[in-house]
Amino acid sequence: MIFVYALLALLALLIAVMSVNTIYKRPQKADGKPPEPIALDKNMIAQNLSGMIRFQTITSATEDGIDSEAFLGLHRYIEKTYPLLHKTLHKKVINAYSLLYKWTGTGSDKKPYLMMAHMDVVPADDRTADKWAYPPFSGAVEQGYVWGRGALDMKGQLAAILESVEHLLEQGFEPSRDIYIAIGHDEESMGEMGAQKIVAHLIKEGVSLDFVIDEGGVVMDGAPMGIKAKIATIGICEKGYADLRLIAESSGGHASRPPRQTAVGALAAAITALEKKRMKPTLNEPLKNMMDAVGGHLKFPLNVIAANLFITKPLLLAGLGAGPTGSAMVRTTAAPTMLTGSSAPNVLAERAEAIVNFRISPDDSVEKLLKHIRKTVGKHIIVQIIQAYEPSDVSSTRSDAYQVVAGTIAQVFSDCVVTPYLMVAATDSRWYAPIADGIYRFIPFRSVSEDLSTIHAAGERVHVDSLCEGVAFFVRLVKNANE
Repeated sequence: MIFVYALLALLALLIAVMSVNTIYKRPQKADGKPPEPIALDKNMIAQNLSGMIRFQTITSATEDGIDSEAFLGLHRYIEKTYPLLHKTLHKKVINAYSLLYKWTGTGSDKKPYLMMAHMDVVPADDRTADKWAYPPFSGAVEQGYVWGRGALDMKGQLAAILESVEHLLEQGFEPSRDIYIAIGHDEESMGEMGAQKIVAHLIKEGVSLDFVIDEGGVVMDGAPMGIKAKIATIGICEKGYADLRLIAESSGGHASRPPRQTAVGALAAAITALEKKRMKPTLNEPLKNMMDAVGGHLKFPLNVIAANLFITKPLLLAGLGAGPTGSAMVRTTAAPTMLTGSSAPNVLAERAEAIVNFRISPDDSVEKLLKHIRKTVGKHIIVQIIQAYEPSDVSSTRSDAYQVVAGTIAQVFSDCVVTPYLMVAATDSRWYAPIADGIYRFIPFRSVSEDLSTIHAAGERVHVDSLCEGVAFFVRLVKNANE
């Protein structure tokens, strides 16, 4: 009987602790000062972005594949469109096509920071040409939108950064500390010719950065999480990335006399095993930080789960791990994307190959992933690394830099809950890790919540009002980082 009483007392204590944790988990929003009105010429900003989109700066993984005239033409267009910027800032061309600008400050002891974008875009698929309301490189300004490849990814953000600097210069603003603007030319091809070379130059110059801000998190509807508000997400970490080739081999032969298991069959079994036996979910640091930020805004029982992770962690991981979006937040994911086999319908493949794309959780590593794969697919499947990158470091949410970014978002998007999160996609900001104390990833366009599916797809567009809101974001970011 004493054991029963003790157990009931322990249960009552646990319920009390969970209740207190839930009650005192107050909604958190980044503090922001009331924004000052900013007079912007919406039509001019839209037309300036339109002009950028018309340059077909299609990405390439090799120098030979670069359309030199398109990229250099965009260079000339930027110089003509933003004359004060080019008169005031020092410009350096890196590796023929990437651009680095330095805005020299008046003498603050604070480290410089860097705003980045990229000028390259993915191709527009000719097979989906009929799905574009306006041609992909027309830069059409219609129906309140700027249309075209790169409108969101990421000439829109490039334009917003440059517009903000031009506006500040028109107002006579002078930064107290140095500011860098980096514009890569091969982000869509992993940034080895652009961002990596820019970082090498900065290292040579002895530059150490307070923070970097790049594309990443978006403004999204909080309803799927049970939050009656928009959520503005700041990427504080990127998952790692790996493209691996799986190979199965056999003697081949005529398809009329197949062996018990063909190379294609062995490869299919390996892929099935990878999809069935997933890597374990974990409560990684970015996810924990996100739960801390949004927990007080969640509805019952989600608020109880978020406030008491010391006991509810298995419930959270099971719930998130059930769907594709949540699963990407808690574990390393595997996505088979390409398959090759025999060259003819009646010929057995001597070699069958699959390309599998992995996004590596910050609690895992490339080495851990390879160990899991080899254990899962078996010793007869050859595993080759095409390219692989470790997860990025987790940037602090307690730093002054994070507070500046989060506070600026709270000013511009005052109806949003600001939260850190784990970015599941990849950017070339990871190259800056050796020289930056923090890297923060955010796309300051409200309309992206509705148009996110157009990135790398037909009908890419950005709303003109949203574009101007993005310009206002960078104007205020520069001012806030100056204080």
